[in-house]
Amino acid sequence: MVSRIRLYGEGLGLDVTPQGSDSTILLIHAGERHTVVVDFTFVSDDLALDFAATLTWRTSYPIELLAEPADLAAWATQSGLTERPGRVSRAALDRARLLREAIYRTAAAAERGDEADAADVRLIRDEARGSQVTVALIALGESERRGDIGAVLATVATRAGELFGGPNRRLVRHCAGESCTRFFLDRSRTGSRRWCDKSSCGSRANASAYRRRKSTALPPGGKQDR
Repeated sequence: MVSRIRLYGEGLGLDVTPQGSDSTILLIHAGERHTVVVDFTFVSDDLALDFAATLTWRTSYPIELLAEPADLAAWATQSGLTERPGRVSRAALDRARLLREAIYRTAAAAERGDEADAADVRLIRDEARGSQVTVALIALGESERRGDIGAVLATVATRAGELFGGPNRRLVRHCAGESCTRFFLDRSRTGSRRWCDKSSCGSRANASAYRRRKSTALPPGGKQDR
């Protein structure tokens, strides 16, 4: 089950409620509804892992960020893979979700040091056989990345193949954030990176730890001695 996110009313409050197997993001103001473009996050240090993170909070309150074809087109442009993804069909969206889940399960296997599922490996390999995104030189100092959504998926699958088929697979880590289910590459010199993003998961964890320390430091009754 995933969730429907609604931004609504005076001050644009946030209401997250389960709505079956899909999700949309709507801006509701003065009785009018407007689609809100998802602002995707790219903090995994690997594009394939960032793509796998388009289903968030998987184990607690899953939210589908690729709810509509337009969301997939937005991810393609925000990732920098292509400037013109073209029209995205429902069939392409379904393909993207299948690829995403195969990448996520393979990342989990890599993080555990297990064998990847053969069907997932085959799906990633087959998707990578398509035409890739290309870079066209426009002028000196100017280029353009070109490719439709099929080329975007093929390129993501190729990146996944490079990751899981090479030594960087040993760098795949799961974020230590309490509700975060994102994978990332730990390229730190000491191999001790814990958070997908220090400014979000890391800061929340530090704030939570600080509150716990403060609460345990207080005597019974909750007041500090003077």
